[in-house]
Amino acid sequence: MEKEYKVTIGMPVYGVEKYIRKCILSVLNQSFEGETEILVVDDLGPDRSMDIVRELQASHPKGSTIRILTQPQNMGCWAARNRILDEAQGKYLLLVDSDDYLAEDAVEKMYEAAEKYEAEAVYGSVESVDEEGRSSNFSQGDMKLPFKTLLGKDLLASYANQNLHATLYNFIWNVLLRTDFIKQHHLRFHETRFADDILFETDMQPLIERAVLLPDETYFYVLRPGSLSNFQLRKEIKLAEIEQYIKIYSYIKNQVKELKDKPYYETRCAKVMIYMFYIICGALKNRDKITPRLTDKAIRDAMRHPIGLCEILKFKTNRMANLGFWLIGALPPACSVAALKFVAKKKKLI
Repeated sequence: MEKEYKVTIGMPVYGVEKYIRKCILSVLNQSFEGETEILVVDDLGPDRSMDIVRELQASHPKGSTIRILTQPQNMGCWAARNRILDEAQGKYLLLVDSDDYLAEDAVEKMYEAAEKYEAEAVYGSVESVDEEGRSSNFSQGDMKLPFKTLLGKDLLASYANQNLHATLYNFIWNVLLRTDFIKQHHLRFHETRFADDILFETDMQPLIERAVLLPDETYFYVLRPGSLSNFQLRKEIKLAEIEQYIKIYSYIKNQVKELKDKPYYETRCAKVMIYMFYIICGALKNRDKITPRLTDKAIRDAMRHPIGLCEILKFKTNRMANLGFWLIGALPPACSVAALKFVAKKKKLI
């Protein structure tokens, strides 16, 4: 007879030899006493990460809870996470990045909240730390959550889009999700080199009708030097990488068209443009490093507002912010870039 797992904890593994032991031990040493399975997806990395996983699988008292899934070839994080969605047997699923780690009582606290409130999603608070585990000042307001029950249609998304500030992180790790909710809505990770978690969350958030936010720090996000997006440390940035960022945030920008009947629609319209604005500011700040050159037209096109002018003029919330972004996207390319630079300099972003 197969076990009935309460929780599946899933993680893709690739090139994390320096971090994987701490991550796996944080999962194995959870205080939660319910049946748990740990799915480790081997994405065929170049180092000893999986040797460490197998060592802990063999030596740790709870090592038998680890199930290793080996990809047919290196496919990327998005594919590894989809493999976890396909294989998860727990009532709930918790995704963890294999260079981060969990608080000892993370699963216990999140599971208790999920059961008590019949939640589809439980969000814990996040602490950003350096590689030695020292607290970092990077943690922002959207990572430190209040206790809140959001039990009703659109309440979670309305909370996340209550104003133009970040109020809820848009990562998928550190969110305990009901697996039947994921299956019911056919949620999948998009094929992309990075930010697949942000795209997943973009698709997922409007669908959640029962959510709980916890102030407890359940997850430690490790700030690694020289990460993919750490442009300032690099001498050259490939245009294709910038184009991938623009493509990702264009999807987020255009998804807002599906939210027209939502109470947070007008705020979300401005918010998705702010996301793209920050991406473009990063590109402008490092434009001399981008090869081949990022054109003015590509920048202007990225800043095109997904909603028409006539509709924006009828907005009752954040009308001026949306109008400002619409105008920037409607200008000729050179003028659009000049306007973006002016605003970015005022905000000290470039």
